[in-house]
Amino acid sequence: MSWFSAKPGKAAAERFVLIYSPIWMALVGTVMLGGFYRGWSDPMYMGFGLLAALPLVVVPWLRPCPEERGLEPWQTSWFRMNLWVAILVGFGNYFGSAYFFDVLGMRYGFATTWNLDAALVGSGRDDVPLFLYPLTQAYFMTYHVGMTVLYRWLNTRWSLPLVARIVVLAALAYTIAFAETFFMAIPALHDVFSYPDRSRMLVIGSLFYASYFVISLPVFATLDEGEPWTLGRTIGSALAVSMGVLILLDLWASLFGRLL
Repeated sequence: MSWFSAKPGKAAAERFVLIYSPIWMALVGTVMLGGFYRGWSDPMYMGFGLLAALPLVVVPWLRPCPEERGLEPWQTSWFRMNLWVAILVGFGNYFGSAYFFDVLGMRYGFATTWNLDAALVGSGRDDVPLFLYPLTQAYFMTYHVGMTVLYRWLNTRWSLPLVARIVVLAALAYTIAFAETFFMAIPALHDVFSYPDRSRMLVIGSLFYASYFVISLPVFATLDEGEPWTLGRTIGSALAVSMGVLILLDLWASLFGRLL
């Protein structure tokens, strides 16, 4: 029975992400629920996003685990994990957000002019604030590491057959999607983040959002298991998963239409 990877470097990275996660959550909760973001300028928003994300890179770099001392950053598990997630985050914000805007009715209300999203995907009615890129890095690192650790424990605890592993994977993906919406799409934050029908988004829209994790989790969980991944494999894997997510989101939109 094991929670963490058998690879010392990856296990150390997983532990740090889980230890750090309550810190960034407390930071985000304080800033958002306290309304401190109101009146912020673009540099302040970006500083907030970077403050949440940078410890995921800086702390393991300054205090590497014994097994990774003396290695270049790109030779370490923590770097490859961050790189893999960053590619998925970049795709999700740049391309995937358009599906959330047009299919689920998601709306941002941040007073930003530093925005970045696809020009030819979606209706173009909404913008993605640039600071959400680093902020989402913190979210997705926590999500993927947390799900990986729990998935690993469940699988090693009961030696789950294939069908059971698929069920567990789907349940974890749906739970994460539901939980984020439940805690973020609340009346206190309605001015900056909302859905037109929160209840339908929670129950049905979470299935749409879970598309990300159904594809990404089983791949992320294998990162550096066995031989350490090369940078090429890390980048190629993340790009392939991103394309898979794009196809699944578009298929959902084609089959079920908008949830507005």
